Amino acid sequence: MKTNGVTNLPLWEQFEHAARSRRRSPERLLTDFMREYLETCEDERLFKEISRQAQRSGYKESDAAALVKEVRQAKSKRRGKS
Repeated sequence: MKTNGVTNLPLWEQFEHAARSRRRSPERLLTDFMREYLETCEDERLFKEISRQAQRSGYKESDAAALVKEVRQAKSKRRGKS
């Protein structure tokens, strides 16, 4: 992983120390954080989209949340099969 730009960030040394104290590669931990953040962003986008569609169709917001959960689980299963 190319970390030249990342290692110049103000908190990098603290992050690196914290990761290593937990016996984790700082680069791997950062990658995991970024992946989780991107998944959260996608979940929020899906939730908003489905909520809008649900409002137009008469479904409740809880139905929209259940749909987001189903979509995410289906994506996860597809990734696992690849």
